[in-house]
Amino acid sequence: MIILQLLGIYLLIGFAFAVPFVVRGCSVVDPAAAGAGIRFRLMILPASAALWPFMLRKWLRAGKRS
Repeated sequence: MIILQLLGIYLLIGFAFAVPFVVRGCSVVDPAAAGAGIRFRLMILPASAALWPFMLRKWLRAGKRS
């Protein structure tokens, strides 16, 4: 039961991160994604939520370079 609760918390944090990342962050991490449409952004939403710790690190590192 505790594993399912932890997984739920992880995914909740992930989707809370993924929405702003898909809207703004993916353009910072990858400049080629700046002109991407809604279909691309919807496609990367689940992966951004699942891999949010890695994507957050990439976003923070990319922000420091800019």
